Amino acid sequence: MRTFGLARTPRLLFGAGEIVRLGECLVGLGAHDVLVVISPSAVADPETRDGIMRVIREAGVGASYVRYDALPGTLDPFEPGEGCCAEASPDVVDAIVADATSARSGGRPEAIVAIGGGSAIDTGKALSAAFLEDGSITDYLEGVGTRTPSGRKLPFVAVPTTAGTGSEATKNAVLSRPGFKKSLRHDRYVADIALIDPRLQLSCPRSQTAASGLDAITQLLEAYVSLTANPVTDALALDGLRAAGRSFLPAVDRGESDVEARADMAYAACLSGICLANAGLGTVHGLAGAAGARSSVPHGVFCGTLLPHVVERTVAALSGHPEAHGTLRKLAAAGWALCGRESGFSGGSLEDQHRMLVGRLAELARVAALPRLAGYGIDEALARQIAEAGDNKQNPHQFDVDERYELLLRAL
Repeated sequence: MRTFGLARTPRLLFGAGEIVRLGECLVGLGAHDVLVVISPSAVADPETRDGIMRVIREAGVGASYVRYDALPGTLDPFEPGEGCCAEASPDVVDAIVADATSARSGGRPEAIVAIGGGSAIDTGKALSAAFLEDGSITDYLEGVGTRTPSGRKLPFVAVPTTAGTGSEATKNAVLSRPGFKKSLRHDRYVADIALIDPRLQLSCPRSQTAASGLDAITQLLEAYVSLTANPVTDALALDGLRAAGRSFLPAVDRGESDVEARADMAYAACLSGICLANAGLGTVHGLAGAAGARSSVPHGVFCGTLLPHVVERTVAALSGHPEAHGTLRKLAAAGWALCGRESGFSGGSLEDQHRMLVGRLAELARVAALPRLAGYGIDEALARQIAEAGDNKQNPHQFDVDERYELLLRAL
Protein backbone atom coordinates (compact mmCIF):
# COMPACT_ATOMS: atom_id res chain seq x y z
CA MET A 1 0.00 0.00 0.00
CA ARG A 2 1.42 3.35 -0.99
CA THR A 3 1.86 6.27 1.38
CA PHE A 4 -1.09 8.64 1.71
CA GLY A 5 -2.54 11.27 4.04
CA LEU A 6 -5.97 12.70 4.84
CA ALA A 7 -6.98 16.31 5.31
CA ARG A 8 -9.01 17.27 8.37
CA THR A 9 -12.78 16.98 8.11
CA PRO A 10 -15.48 18.93 9.94
CA ARG A 11 -17.24 17.66 13.00
CA LEU A 12 -20.24 16.08 11.32
CA LEU A 13 -23.82 16.17 12.62
CA PHE A 14 -26.09 14.28 10.24
CA GLY A 15 -29.76 13.40 10.43
CA ALA A 16 -33.34 14.56 10.04
CA GLY A 17 -34.11 17.23 12.62
CA GLU A 18 -30.48 17.94 13.54
CA ILE A 19 -30.97 21.64 12.79
CA VAL A 20 -32.29 22.02 16.36
CA ARG A 21 -28.70 21.54 17.55
CA LEU A 22 -27.37 24.60 15.72
CA GLY A 23 -27.56 26.86 18.77
CA GLU A 24 -25.71 24.42 21.03
CA CYS A 25 -23.05 24.02 18.32
CA LEU A 26 -22.38 27.74 18.33
CA VAL A 27 -22.23 27.85 22.12
CA GLY A 28 -19.73 25.00 21.97
CA LEU A 29 -17.59 27.08 19.63
CA GLY A 30 -17.64 29.94 22.14
CA ALA A 31 -19.63 32.21 19.82
CA HIS A 32 -22.10 34.70 21.27
CA ASP A 33 -22.54 36.95 18.21
CA VAL A 34 -22.81 35.32 14.79
CA LEU A 35 -23.38 36.37 11.22
CA VAL A 36 -25.67 34.03 9.29
CA VAL A 37 -25.48 33.82 5.49
CA ILE A 38 -28.84 32.35 4.51
CA SER A 39 -30.36 31.67 1.10
CA PRO A 40 -34.13 32.35 1.22
CA SER A 41 -34.65 30.38 -1.99
CA ALA A 42 -32.99 27.35 -0.39
CA VAL A 43 -34.92 27.75 2.87
CA ALA A 44 -38.14 28.83 1.17
CA ASP A 45 -40.56 28.57 4.09
CA PRO A 46 -40.44 31.76 6.23
CA GLU A 47 -41.42 29.74 9.30
CA THR A 48 -38.44 27.45 8.76
CA ARG A 49 -36.09 30.44 8.40
CA ASP A 50 -37.51 32.08 11.51
CA GLY A 51 -37.27 28.76 13.34
CA ILE A 52 -33.57 28.45 12.50
CA MET A 53 -32.86 31.96 13.78
CA ARG A 54 -34.93 31.20 16.90
CA VAL A 55 -32.87 28.05 17.59
CA ILE A 56 -29.75 30.21 17.54
CA ARG A 57 -31.15 32.98 19.73
CA GLU A 58 -32.73 30.62 22.27
CA ALA A 59 -29.23 29.30 22.93
CA GLY A 60 -28.27 32.79 24.04
CA VAL A 61 -26.44 33.64 20.82
CA GLY A 62 -26.97 36.98 19.13
CA ALA A 63 -27.48 36.61 15.39
CA SER A 64 -27.88 38.84 12.36
CA TYR A 65 -28.16 37.55 8.84
CA VAL A 66 -27.41 38.38 5.24
CA ARG A 67 -29.94 37.22 2.65
CA TYR A 68 -27.71 35.53 0.10
CA ASP A 69 -30.20 35.68 -2.79
CA ALA A 70 -30.34 39.45 -2.52
CA LEU A 71 -26.61 39.87 -3.02
CA PRO A 72 -25.48 41.43 -6.30
CA GLY A 73 -23.58 39.19 -8.66
CA THR A 74 -25.45 36.01 -7.82
CA LEU A 75 -27.56 33.84 -10.06
CA ASP A 76 -29.01 30.36 -9.96
CA PRO A 77 -29.75 29.80 -13.67
CA PHE A 78 -31.11 26.29 -14.14
CA GLU A 79 -32.91 27.31 -17.32
CA PRO A 80 -30.88 28.22 -20.42
CA GLY A 81 -30.41 31.91 -20.97
CA GLU A 82 -28.15 34.84 -20.36
CA GLY A 83 -26.76 35.44 -16.91
CA CYS A 84 -23.76 36.10 -14.72
CA CYS A 85 -21.80 33.91 -12.36
CA ALA A 86 -23.67 31.75 -9.84
CA GLU A 87 -21.05 32.30 -7.13
CA ALA A 88 -20.69 35.44 -5.08
CA SER A 89 -18.04 37.81 -6.30
CA PRO A 90 -15.13 38.77 -4.04
CA ASP A 91 -16.55 42.31 -4.05
CA VAL A 92 -19.67 40.96 -2.31
CA VAL A 93 -17.54 39.33 0.37
CA ASP A 94 -15.62 42.58 0.90
CA ALA A 95 -18.87 44.55 1.16
CA ILE A 96 -20.37 42.19 3.75
CA VAL A 97 -17.21 42.41 5.84
CA ALA A 98 -17.29 46.22 5.73
CA ASP A 99 -21.00 46.41 6.62
CA ALA A 100 -20.83 43.83 9.40
CA THR A 101 -17.73 45.44 10.93
CA SER A 102 -19.25 48.91 11.01
CA ALA A 103 -22.46 47.56 12.56
CA ARG A 104 -20.69 45.92 15.52
CA SER A 105 -19.02 47.60 18.46
CA GLY A 106 -16.63 44.67 18.65
CA GLY A 107 -15.67 45.09 15.00
CA ARG A 108 -16.63 41.62 13.76
CA PRO A 109 -18.86 38.65 14.56
CA GLU A 110 -17.52 35.74 16.58
CA ALA A 111 -18.58 33.06 14.10
CA ILE A 112 -20.13 32.56 10.66
CA VAL A 113 -23.03 30.25 9.80
CA ALA A 114 -23.88 29.56 6.16
CA ILE A 115 -27.22 27.99 5.25
CA GLY A 116 -27.91 27.22 1.60
CA GLY A 117 -26.36 25.68 -1.48
CA GLY A 118 -22.71 25.43 -2.37
CA SER A 119 -22.35 29.08 -3.34
CA ALA A 120 -23.88 30.27 -0.05
CA ILE A 121 -21.58 27.96 1.91
CA ASP A 122 -18.56 29.13 -0.10
CA THR A 123 -19.54 32.73 0.66
CA GLY A 124 -19.70 31.93 4.37
CA LYS A 125 -16.39 30.11 4.19
CA ALA A 126 -14.76 33.11 2.49
CA LEU A 127 -16.26 35.48 5.07
CA SER A 128 -14.85 33.44 7.94
CA ALA A 129 -11.39 34.11 6.48
CA ALA A 130 -11.96 37.64 5.18
CA PHE A 131 -12.73 39.09 8.61
CA LEU A 132 -9.19 38.16 9.71
CA GLU A 133 -7.21 39.14 6.61
CA ASP A 134 -6.04 42.58 5.52
CA GLY A 135 -7.20 44.07 2.23
CA SER A 136 -9.59 42.63 -0.32
CA ILE A 137 -10.30 38.91 -0.41
CA THR A 138 -9.40 39.12 -4.11
CA ASP A 139 -5.78 39.49 -3.03
CA TYR A 140 -5.84 35.91 -1.69
CA LEU A 141 -7.51 34.07 -4.59
CA GLU A 142 -5.50 31.43 -6.44
CA GLY A 143 -4.27 32.64 -9.81
CA VAL A 144 -5.56 36.16 -9.20
CA GLY A 145 -4.18 37.55 -5.98
CA THR A 146 -0.59 38.10 -4.91
CA ARG A 147 -0.96 37.35 -1.20
CA THR A 148 -0.94 34.00 0.61
CA PRO A 149 -3.86 33.23 2.96
CA SER A 150 -2.74 33.05 6.59
CA GLY A 151 -5.24 30.30 7.44
CA ARG A 152 -6.75 32.35 10.25
CA LYS A 153 -10.56 32.29 10.27
CA LEU A 154 -13.59 32.74 12.46
CA PRO A 155 -15.37 29.58 13.61
CA PHE A 156 -17.56 28.42 10.72
CA VAL A 157 -20.66 26.21 10.61
CA ALA A 158 -21.95 24.93 7.25
CA VAL A 159 -25.60 23.89 6.85
CA PRO A 160 -26.17 22.63 3.28
CA THR A 161 -29.66 22.75 1.78
CA THR A 162 -28.64 21.09 -1.49
CA ALA A 163 -26.81 17.82 -2.13
CA GLY A 164 -24.08 18.50 -4.64
CA THR A 165 -20.89 20.44 -4.10
CA GLY A 166 -19.79 18.92 -0.81
CA SER A 167 -18.53 22.39 0.14
CA GLU A 168 -19.40 21.65 3.76
CA ALA A 169 -16.42 19.25 3.78
CA THR A 170 -13.85 21.05 1.60
CA LYS A 171 -11.11 23.57 2.29
CA ASN A 172 -11.77 25.99 -0.57
CA ALA A 173 -14.34 28.67 -1.35
CA VAL A 174 -15.12 29.41 -5.00
CA LEU A 175 -15.66 33.07 -5.90
CA SER A 176 -16.09 34.57 -9.34
CA ARG A 177 -16.36 37.60 -11.53
CA PRO A 178 -17.06 37.59 -15.27
CA GLY A 179 -13.84 36.19 -16.71
CA PHE A 180 -12.62 34.22 -13.72
CA LYS A 181 -13.75 31.60 -11.25
CA LYS A 182 -11.13 31.02 -8.58
CA SER A 183 -10.68 29.48 -5.14
CA LEU A 184 -9.71 30.83 -1.77
CA ARG A 185 -7.94 27.83 -0.29
CA HIS A 186 -6.22 26.78 2.92
CA ASP A 187 -6.17 23.56 4.95
CA ARG A 188 -7.66 25.45 7.92
CA TYR A 189 -10.67 26.72 5.97
CA VAL A 190 -12.58 23.45 6.42
CA ALA A 191 -15.78 24.10 8.38
CA ASP A 192 -15.58 23.50 12.11
CA ILE A 193 -19.00 21.84 12.00
CA ALA A 194 -21.06 20.52 9.09
CA LEU A 195 -24.69 20.18 10.18
CA ILE A 196 -26.57 18.17 7.56
CA ASP A 197 -30.32 17.92 8.00
CA PRO A 198 -31.99 16.27 4.97
CA ARG A 199 -35.34 17.81 5.91
CA LEU A 200 -33.92 21.19 4.91
CA GLN A 201 -33.48 19.80 1.39
CA LEU A 202 -37.11 18.77 0.82
CA SER A 203 -37.97 22.11 -0.78
CA CYS A 204 -35.05 22.03 -3.21
CA PRO A 205 -36.63 22.21 -6.71
CA ARG A 206 -36.36 19.32 -9.15
CA SER A 207 -33.96 21.01 -11.56
CA GLN A 208 -31.55 22.00 -8.83
CA THR A 209 -31.83 18.59 -7.16
CA ALA A 210 -30.88 16.94 -10.46
CA ALA A 211 -27.99 19.24 -11.32
CA SER A 212 -26.58 19.22 -7.78
CA GLY A 213 -26.87 15.45 -7.52
CA LEU A 214 -25.00 14.94 -10.77
CA ASP A 215 -22.24 17.21 -9.48
CA ALA A 216 -21.90 14.96 -6.44
CA ILE A 217 -21.86 11.83 -8.63
CA THR A 218 -19.20 13.41 -10.85
CA GLN A 219 -17.04 14.25 -7.84
CA LEU A 220 -17.36 10.76 -6.39
CA LEU A 221 -16.52 9.05 -9.68
CA GLU A 222 -13.62 11.38 -10.53
CA ALA A 223 -12.13 11.02 -7.05
CA TYR A 224 -12.54 7.23 -7.15
CA VAL A 225 -10.44 6.84 -10.32
CA SER A 226 -8.14 9.80 -9.63
CA LEU A 227 -4.41 9.36 -10.08
CA THR A 228 -4.04 10.40 -6.42
CA ALA A 229 -6.83 8.25 -4.93
CA ASN A 230 -6.09 6.29 -1.78
CA PRO A 231 -7.76 3.35 0.02
CA VAL A 232 -9.83 5.59 2.30
CA THR A 233 -11.17 7.80 -0.49
CA ASP A 234 -11.85 4.67 -2.55
CA ALA A 235 -14.04 3.25 0.21
CA LEU A 236 -15.88 6.51 0.76
CA ALA A 237 -16.38 7.23 -2.93
CA LEU A 238 -17.75 3.77 -3.66
CA ASP A 239 -20.22 3.98 -0.77
CA GLY A 240 -21.27 7.44 -1.92
CA LEU A 241 -21.89 6.10 -5.42
CA ARG A 242 -24.05 3.31 -3.96
CA ALA A 243 -26.14 5.86 -2.04
CA ALA A 244 -26.50 8.10 -5.10
CA GLY A 245 -27.28 5.12 -7.31
CA ARG A 246 -30.27 4.07 -5.23
CA SER A 247 -31.57 7.57 -4.42
CA PHE A 248 -30.75 10.04 -7.20
CA LEU A 249 -33.90 9.28 -9.20
CA PRO A 250 -36.23 9.13 -6.15
CA ALA A 251 -34.83 12.47 -4.95
CA VAL A 252 -35.44 14.01 -8.37
CA ASP A 253 -38.92 12.51 -8.82
CA ARG A 254 -40.36 12.84 -5.30
CA GLY A 255 -37.82 14.87 -3.39
CA GLU A 256 -40.44 17.03 -1.72
CA SER A 257 -41.51 14.10 0.47
CA ASP A 258 -38.83 11.38 0.39
CA VAL A 259 -36.60 12.12 3.37
CA GLU A 260 -34.64 8.88 2.94
CA ALA A 261 -33.73 9.74 -0.65
CA ARG A 262 -32.69 13.23 0.45
CA ALA A 263 -30.58 11.72 3.23
CA ASP A 264 -28.82 9.37 0.81
CA MET A 265 -28.01 12.23 -1.56
CA ALA A 266 -26.87 14.49 1.28
CA TYR A 267 -24.60 11.66 2.46
CA ALA A 268 -23.24 11.14 -1.06
CA ALA A 269 -22.57 14.86 -1.48
CA CYS A 270 -20.73 15.13 1.82
CA LEU A 271 -18.57 12.12 0.96
CA SER A 272 -17.86 13.67 -2.44
CA GLY A 273 -16.46 16.74 -0.68
CA ILE A 274 -14.21 14.63 1.55
CA CYS A 275 -13.04 12.60 -1.44
CA LEU A 276 -12.26 15.55 -3.70
CA ALA A 277 -10.36 17.27 -0.89
CA ASN A 278 -8.12 14.22 -0.52
CA ALA A 279 -7.99 12.58 -3.95
CA GLY A 280 -8.61 15.40 -6.41
CA LEU A 281 -10.93 15.47 -9.42
CA GLY A 282 -10.75 14.87 -13.17
CA THR A 283 -11.31 16.33 -16.60
CA VAL A 284 -14.96 17.25 -16.10
CA HIS A 285 -14.06 19.58 -13.25
CA GLY A 286 -10.91 20.64 -15.06
CA LEU A 287 -13.17 22.07 -17.75
CA ALA A 288 -16.02 23.17 -15.49
CA GLY A 289 -14.09 26.04 -13.95
CA ALA A 290 -13.16 27.43 -17.35
CA ALA A 291 -16.76 27.05 -18.54
CA GLY A 292 -18.18 28.74 -15.45
CA ALA A 293 -15.90 31.74 -15.90
CA ARG A 294 -16.99 32.21 -19.53
CA SER A 295 -20.70 31.33 -19.55
CA SER A 296 -23.84 31.13 -17.45
CA VAL A 297 -23.92 27.32 -17.45
CA PRO A 298 -24.71 26.01 -13.95
CA HIS A 299 -21.91 23.87 -12.58
CA GLY A 300 -24.03 20.75 -12.05
CA VAL A 301 -25.59 20.97 -15.51
CA PHE A 302 -22.14 21.17 -17.07
CA CYS A 303 -20.84 18.21 -15.05
CA GLY A 304 -23.85 15.97 -15.63
CA THR A 305 -23.91 16.69 -19.36
CA LEU A 306 -20.20 16.12 -19.94
CA LEU A 307 -19.56 13.20 -17.57
CA PRO A 308 -20.81 10.31 -19.77
CA HIS A 309 -18.64 11.50 -22.67
CA VAL A 310 -15.52 11.88 -20.53
CA VAL A 311 -15.97 8.44 -18.96
CA GLU A 312 -16.60 6.79 -22.33
CA ARG A 313 -13.49 8.37 -23.88
CA THR A 314 -11.38 7.65 -20.80
CA VAL A 315 -12.29 3.95 -21.02
CA ALA A 316 -11.46 3.91 -24.73
CA ALA A 317 -8.09 5.58 -24.13
CA LEU A 318 -7.12 3.20 -21.32
CA SER A 319 -8.33 -0.04 -22.90
CA GLY A 320 -5.54 -2.32 -24.09
CA HIS A 321 -2.97 -0.85 -21.69
CA PRO A 322 -2.03 -3.45 -19.03
CA GLU A 323 -0.94 -0.77 -16.56
CA ALA A 324 -4.46 0.71 -16.66
CA HIS A 325 -6.23 -2.53 -15.75
CA GLY A 326 -6.74 -1.48 -12.13
CA THR A 327 -8.43 1.75 -13.20
CA LEU A 328 -10.62 -0.08 -15.68
CA ARG A 329 -11.72 -2.46 -12.93
CA LYS A 330 -12.53 0.50 -10.70
CA LEU A 331 -14.66 2.03 -13.44
CA ALA A 332 -16.55 -1.25 -13.68
CA ALA A 333 -17.06 -1.28 -9.90
CA ALA A 334 -18.41 2.28 -10.11
CA GLY A 335 -20.96 1.04 -12.64
CA TRP A 336 -22.14 -1.69 -10.29
CA ALA A 337 -22.41 0.84 -7.44
CA LEU A 338 -24.48 3.27 -9.48
CA CYS A 339 -26.72 0.62 -11.04
CA GLY A 340 -27.40 -1.47 -7.95
CA ARG A 341 -29.03 -4.86 -7.86
CA GLU A 342 -32.20 -3.64 -9.55
CA SER A 343 -30.29 -3.03 -12.77
CA GLY A 344 -30.93 -6.59 -13.94
CA PHE A 345 -27.36 -6.82 -15.25
CA SER A 346 -25.96 -10.27 -14.53
CA GLY A 347 -22.29 -9.97 -15.39
CA GLY A 348 -20.43 -10.03 -18.65
CA SER A 349 -17.03 -8.81 -19.74
CA LEU A 350 -15.23 -5.76 -18.42
CA GLU A 351 -16.28 -3.97 -21.61
CA ASP A 352 -19.93 -4.82 -20.88
CA GLN A 353 -19.59 -3.37 -17.40
CA HIS A 354 -18.08 -0.18 -18.78
CA ARG A 355 -20.99 0.14 -21.19
CA MET A 356 -23.30 -0.31 -18.22
CA LEU A 357 -21.60 2.61 -16.42
CA VAL A 358 -21.71 4.96 -19.41
CA GLY A 359 -25.31 3.99 -20.10
CA ARG A 360 -26.30 4.64 -16.49
CA LEU A 361 -24.65 8.08 -16.50
CA ALA A 362 -26.39 8.95 -19.76
CA GLU A 363 -29.70 7.73 -18.32
CA LEU A 364 -29.36 9.92 -15.23
CA ALA A 365 -28.61 12.97 -17.37
CA ARG A 366 -31.56 12.16 -19.62
CA VAL A 367 -34.04 11.69 -16.76
CA ALA A 368 -32.74 14.87 -15.15
CA ALA A 369 -33.69 16.68 -18.40
CA LEU A 370 -30.44 18.62 -18.43
CA PRO A 371 -30.24 21.29 -21.15
CA ARG A 372 -27.47 20.98 -23.72
CA LEU A 373 -24.51 23.30 -23.27
CA ALA A 374 -25.41 25.26 -26.40
CA GLY A 375 -28.45 26.56 -24.52
CA TYR A 376 -26.09 28.57 -22.34
CA GLY A 377 -24.32 30.25 -25.23
CA ILE A 378 -21.47 27.76 -25.54
CA ASP A 379 -20.73 27.46 -29.26
CA GLU A 380 -17.79 25.88 -31.06
CA ALA A 381 -15.58 28.95 -30.65
CA LEU A 382 -16.25 29.18 -26.93
CA ALA A 383 -15.78 25.41 -26.58
CA ARG A 384 -12.29 25.84 -28.04
CA GLN A 385 -11.51 28.55 -25.47
CA ILE A 386 -12.75 26.33 -22.63
CA ALA A 387 -10.70 23.39 -23.90
CA GLU A 388 -7.58 25.53 -23.99
CA ALA A 389 -8.15 27.17 -20.61
CA GLY A 390 -9.18 23.96 -18.84
CA ASP A 391 -7.12 20.98 -17.76
CA ASN A 392 -7.43 17.33 -16.75
CA LYS A 393 -6.63 17.57 -13.03
CA GLN A 394 -6.08 13.96 -11.84
CA ASN A 395 -8.00 12.16 -14.61
CA PRO A 396 -6.48 8.73 -15.34
CA HIS A 397 -6.16 9.70 -19.02
CA GLN A 398 -4.71 13.11 -19.73
CA PHE A 399 -6.63 14.47 -22.75
CA ASP A 400 -4.86 16.96 -24.99
CA VAL A 401 -6.55 20.23 -26.01
CA ASP A 402 -8.02 18.81 -29.21
CA GLU A 403 -9.47 15.84 -27.31
CA ARG A 404 -11.01 18.13 -24.71
CA TYR A 405 -12.51 20.21 -27.52
CA GLU A 406 -14.07 17.12 -29.08
CA LEU A 407 -15.57 16.15 -25.71
CA LEU A 408 -17.20 19.56 -25.42
CA LEU A 409 -18.56 19.39 -28.96
CA ARG A 410 -20.35 16.16 -28.06
CA ALA A 411 -22.19 17.99 -25.25
CA LEU A 412 -23.27 21.07 -27.23
